[in-house]
Amino acid sequence: MRTVFITGVSRGLGAALFEQVIAGGNRVVGIGRTFTGAQDDLALQEPARVALLTSNLGDTSTLPTAAELRAAFAPEGEVVLIHNAGVVTPVGPVGSLPPEELAASITVNLTSAMLLSNAFVAAASGRPARILFVSSGAAGRPIAHWSAYSAAKRGGDWFAEVLAAEAERREPPMVVASVNPGVMDTDMQAALRDSEFPARDRYVGLHERGELPDPASVAERILREHLTNE
Repeated sequence: MRTVFITGVSRGLGAALFEQVIAGGNRVVGIGRTFTGAQDDLALQEPARVALLTSNLGDTSTLPTAAELRAAFAPEGEVVLIHNAGVVTPVGPVGSLPPEELAASITVNLTSAMLLSNAFVAAASGRPARILFVSSGAAGRPIAHWSAYSAAKRGGDWFAEVLAAEAERREPPMVVASVNPGVMDTDMQAALRDSEFPARDRYVGLHERGELPDPASVAERILREHLTNE
């Protein structure tokens, strides 16, 4: 049975990934500060298939260790880590960003992903493994007032590339990929529509025209393209 760790599963894309990974017959391990009532119930009712690790990705001291990750593995099969959790705030021009929010953004979006990857690679020694980084179009182009989010996602992409180069020498195989899910109808998009930045009208228009995909359809595409049963 494949074991799939997913960060940030309480809503949006993370919740959709959580549901679809379970439906695919895998073991899923959610990592985050909070979980839905349904997820809590599943963890109690089906501990062989569902586990929840409470961790605040904004506080690196709470991240699971390699030993804790290994203890959550199914006895056999591939192990997977999906870095889904992220925050878009603070949004604003450089020079106006609250220092504590800027630091928290980098911690959640980049530092915790790097540390968790480091622990996961250590835990997965001897097992086929896969790591997916949920990236963003903002990692590839400058968007005014998104400096924190863009920089963190760009850093995550580069970290993934280095990790992928290292993975080529690993036995058994480890696959590393950075995935751009595109825009979708999530709380993050709602937060952007409530913010002020030069390109805001584009995102408001996407919402008003009903052009934001549902997270479930995005999750299905990501899993189909990067987590097949083959």
